[in-house]
Amino acid sequence: MWRNFTLFVIIFSILLIPLITFANTNPETSKVLAKAAKLQIPFVENKGQIQDMSIKFYANTFAGNVYVTGKGEIVYGLVRDEGYMPIRETLIGAASPNINGESKAVTQVNYFVGNKDNWKSSISTWDSVNLGEVYEGVELKLKAYGNNVEKLFYVNECGDVDDIRLKFDGVEDLAINEKGELEIETDIGTVKFTKPFAYQEIDGKRVEVKCDFVIAREQSDRCNLSIYGFQVASYDKNYPLVIDPLLSSTFIGSSNHDEFAYFTRDAAGNIFVTGYSLSSNYPTTSGAYDRTYNTNKDVVVSKINGNLTSLLSSTFVGGSSDDTAGQIIIDAEGNILVSGGTLSSNFPTTSNAYDRVYHGAWDAFVFKMDSTLSNLIASTFIGGTNYDISRRTLIDLSGNIIISGVTYSADYPTTIGVYDSFYNGGVDIFVSKLNNNLTSLLCSTFIGGSSDDDGEAQLLDSSDNIFINGKTNSSDYPTTTGAFDITYSGGTDAFVSKLDNNLTSLLSSTLIGGNKDEYSYDIALGSSDNLYLAGETFSSGAYSFPVTSGAYDTTFNGGPRDAFLCEFTDDLSTLLASTIFGGNSDEGVLSIVIDTSGNIYCFGTTGSSNFPTTLGAYDRTFNGAVDFFVSKFDSSLTNLLASTFIGGSIDDWSQQMIIDPDGNIYIGGVSASSNYPTTLGAYDKTFNGSYDMVISKFDPNLSSGTDSDGDGILDPSDNCPVVPNPDQADYNNNGKGDVCDPPPPTLIELSFFDAIQHGKKILITWQTATEVDNLGFNILRSESESGPYEKINKKLIKAKGSSTKGASYNFKDTKIEQGKTYWYILEDIDSNNGPTKHDPVKAEGKSGKVKTKKKNKRK
Repeated sequence: MWRNFTLFVIIFSILLIPLITFANTNPETSKVLAKAAKLQIPFVENKGQIQDMSIKFYANTFAGNVYVTGKGEIVYGLVRDEGYMPIRETLIGAASPNINGESKAVTQVNYFVGNKDNWKSSISTWDSVNLGEVYEGVELKLKAYGNNVEKLFYVNECGDVDDIRLKFDGVEDLAINEKGELEIETDIGTVKFTKPFAYQEIDGKRVEVKCDFVIAREQSDRCNLSIYGFQVASYDKNYPLVIDPLLSSTFIGSSNHDEFAYFTRDAAGNIFVTGYSLSSNYPTTSGAYDRTYNTNKDVVVSKINGNLTSLLSSTFVGGSSDDTAGQIIIDAEGNILVSGGTLSSNFPTTSNAYDRVYHGAWDAFVFKMDSTLSNLIASTFIGGTNYDISRRTLIDLSGNIIISGVTYSADYPTTIGVYDSFYNGGVDIFVSKLNNNLTSLLCSTFIGGSSDDDGEAQLLDSSDNIFINGKTNSSDYPTTTGAFDITYSGGTDAFVSKLDNNLTSLLSSTLIGGNKDEYSYDIALGSSDNLYLAGETFSSGAYSFPVTSGAYDTTFNGGPRDAFLCEFTDDLSTLLASTIFGGNSDEGVLSIVIDTSGNIYCFGTTGSSNFPTTLGAYDRTFNGAVDFFVSKFDSSLTNLLASTFIGGSIDDWSQQMIIDPDGNIYIGGVSASSNYPTTLGAYDKTFNGSYDMVISKFDPNLSSGTDSDGDGILDPSDNCPVVPNPDQADYNNNGKGDVCDPPPPTLIELSFFDAIQHGKKILITWQTATEVDNLGFNILRSESESGPYEKINKKLIKAKGSSTKGASYNFKDTKIEQGKTYWYILEDIDSNNGPTKHDPVKAEGKSGKVKTKKKNKRK
């Protein structure tokens, strides 16, 4: 009977597809890898549709089948070129399992194969399988996904993690790699189990506990390592060890290039994402509007739950040529609207749409779908005979649809009485308003000068006026009397312009820039309809980007460009606040949002290793190439409240950010980094190739902890006083040796240490997980666990030196007496820490009687 206490949970997964690693990946395997989805797969109860009645539940993953037998065995049937390769896993010394399905899934299975008498219908499926209390105080559950099978051990206060021991039948050797993953060599390559993740739920909080695999030999087999278990670190039951503000993070993608455009959040907290894909295997869902890739670039729309763990629906939308998406929004009925551009003459449109005729080159489009992504409610072209593409979409107070973008078309459709019905040359900006059903063009205008003008974002103020921003090369870009800056500064200037809702008047318009180029990418509305503008600047020196007194940073930081953030009054006449910020390389802001307290979050991309971050940020270390950043300023732009990196080792390109009612921050973009950070349970934790869309969710403080005692240092218990101590080495490089300095790193880690008697000798074996500057080992022996111990090797047992994969060693003790009990201690010698003794292990005076070490930690 399970009681209500704090549970200790160990979670790890077998990596099937696509994380399985093949020594020689063949084309057929690559196809399987490419098609593997990341959805949770239900377990099916065996009601006789499988003749082997020892099988109680099974799940059909994209890698093969997973079976659970009545004895509690787990059998993985992995796909290979011909048929399947089985791997059977058993629990050693476990109690008889009580196997049941848990969390009944909505899916039901019908089995109509063979003789009609054997047909089965409406077979129940389950989100997980519970094997019950397999050891005293230890419960085991299984979950299946498209690319892995997850085992969850729940250990209550009566349970012991050391009791958990598992074995793979027919597997000769196990190994632990440098990432802490468990590896099994098979005929089709290396099967991996993810490094185990352990945590506790204490007072409603999840507290992570360090956990690693340990491997050992079976008593009857002294040559092969076929058993594994877990080793957990000590933990403080009253204080969280880790607080992870990266609440969730996921990849969305396939084997080719997937480009993120925009995303939005519905009233239920679900996230809708749009972009384009070049991948025929981009994940789509049953019942979606279009599950078939239409060649070239296709628009994709995907719906994910708010925790980023489940793909709820996903569809293609497109024609036979290139189609790209702009902004996605949600109307009052919960329908989604997407605008963009297409080269496809057969891009899908609907009956009675405003324009069902493709006009050549790129045409803009806008379409409306229901929230399940199964029905195309309305869809229309809009454009002229040249290049037209829509980037942003809005819904005004009357429910009309407003799109904006760029055009080269002199015949782009405009309407009578608008602000500007004539094409101005180069690239012009367009703003067009359609009714909610996309059947009528209500009003449409150009805006621009005689050179190139590029519109980036748009928003509505409280009076339903339309702000647009962007960048211009036109010296005659239209500005208004009394605006902050009506003078073109040369190169490319940023701009903000305000039009009335009917597009008949340019209410206000200003430029902003320095002596070089400025690009403005996003705008946001603050209190009193003050407008915040963000982007990037190349201007430095005497004619740098305009900043205001008291701003966070008024000095250009070097490198080609800095990020900028500024605030205007609603009429664009006054620059209320303006700051630049960055490091010694490239950065720019792509998206901004404002919280209920008036703080401004900036999301962008940086190549600067010294980009400003703040104490307690999620990630203060530049990860390489190009990283995302998220920075939080107060409303006056004088204080940087929080700032963090997030990214992997290759390129990560930002696109958009949104904020939820609780103040949590969602960011989206594309990544070429296979090690972009994802979180436990995320919809897709696997990089799918080329560029993937990524979405991450932060808490409002972007933090990794709280400096609760105000000592200026974040540490696990956060109670470390900075007291200088001349005898303490300065390991954390804070300029003083003090009690806050952690101990020197453990440079030699053990996987196991065993002593096994064979007749008149005892064979002592051990394996290291990692070694750094290892000089060698000594073996110490005693007839009592408490000692005294004496060294029994005459010479230092030579080590490998340094290795991230570790090494195996052995030593024979031939000077023993029958019937006596011996204890052994392994002492390692490294050039940094000197000698270090590990916990003792006991060898009985009988052949085959072995006590293996349960914990390998330094004494």
